[in-house]
Amino acid sequence: MTTVDYLNVSIHGYACELFVNGAPILRTPVDTPYTAIPSVSEWLVSGDNEIAVHIDAIAPPTAIVDPLSPRRLVVQRCVGPLGEVVPAGEDQVVDGLTFAPLPDDPPPTLPHRVAYSFRLPPGPTWAWQTAAVLSLDMATTAELFMFLDAFHADLVEGDIPGLLSRQRIKFAELAPLYGTTPEAARAALEQQFSELAKDGAWTVAPLRDEEVRLHLCCGGRVIEPRSARDDGPVFRGLAADGNAWSLPVFISRVGGMFEVVR
Repeated sequence: MTTVDYLNVSIHGYACELFVNGAPILRTPVDTPYTAIPSVSEWLVSGDNEIAVHIDAIAPPTAIVDPLSPRRLVVQRCVGPLGEVVPAGEDQVVDGLTFAPLPDDPPPTLPHRVAYSFRLPPGPTWAWQTAAVLSLDMATTAELFMFLDAFHADLVEGDIPGLLSRQRIKFAELAPLYGTTPEAARAALEQQFSELAKDGAWTVAPLRDEEVRLHLCCGGRVIEPRSARDDGPVFRGLAADGNAWSLPVFISRVGGMFEVVR
């Protein structure tokens, strides 16, 4: 049985971003209760690991209108079987963090960071761990935008083989981790894109350099391109059925070339 590490996240009253070993996993609004169970196996490493939450804003007490749901920030690292839904309250919790200041405690200075560390036994070494450390100088930024433009062009043209070729590391590393093969994972993604682009009735949002924010993470070894408008993925659009789609990507320089690693 394949097991995965995932987080059981429950946050209310805090606008924050959660990181695993420097990789951004999720962002939460300040005014809406937020729960999620993201898988994080692909960001965990042998030896020392860290899960951190960066708090950017705190809702005032008067904004928390539900007396049964006060401000809370709970992140639990859990282990569970791949593909199975764990009933609420039955998660196999390994460790985690809770940020629960007392009512009389002074508010923290923002931004505020809470984190905890843990160790894991030997496992695979991911390509992003040994990728080149990048700086967003003029030359690197120009090369990154060329890569993003080529990826975007593949999406616009529906060039599935081109898209898959840019994600070879992602498929090679994640497929066995999640109980499949690279070939099967590529076939599944190809099917998904075929459905999205059925009869050519789908759209890909324009990619404008001035609307892209390059976010360095994982010690500078990984870059996540985000929309400067809403912090979401830059690759997005509408599917043939009218529903919105988006494709988050994480990029590293591996062997001198930019590759989608996650």
